[in-house]
Amino acid sequence: MELSNTAYVILGALHERPRSGYDIKAFADQSTRHFWAVSYGQLYPELKRLLDAGLIESEDQPTGSRQRTLYRLTRMGDEALADWVSDASLRPCEFRDEMLVRLFFSDAVELDKRVELARNMAGRHQAQADGLCRQGESRRQKTKENPMHEVVLRFGIELHGFMSEWYERLAEQLEANR
Repeated sequence: MELSNTAYVILGALHERPRSGYDIKAFADQSTRHFWAVSYGQLYPELKRLLDAGLIESEDQPTGSRQRTLYRLTRMGDEALADWVSDASLRPCEFRDEMLVRLFFSDAVELDKRVELARNMAGRHQAQADGLCRQGESRRQKTKENPMHEVVLRFGIELHGFMSEWYERLAEQLEANR
């Protein structure tokens, strides 16, 4: 059975500990969202597929009047995750950024608008780097996470820092060309 990358995010979240669908979504929003977002519209169909494939199992754990289902990895699910992580073959890197598309076509507007766009992009990436820094500090205080989470978080901080500097240099170059 071919699994989606979203399915592997779910398996990875469950590898750490059993979680509800809501908890998996919260985990993804706090960790992988910066490079692999998961929507509720993807999450619940994938959970059903993983259940049907025997890669996860579920247990009803109602809390008060609310229905709550807890999911956990099966041995087969753990093996599927390990096999997928172990596959080091190259895959294409996708990078989708609406603001970068606007910059690509920004010759259609005057120079001041291009400078403003580049500066806004620099600010956006600096804000993302700062937010990831705060998120990392908060997580370190609360719990000892998987060490690779810290490595990927550091990548995000450094990547957004680099991109912020790059866009700021671009804005300066554009202004110098006046």
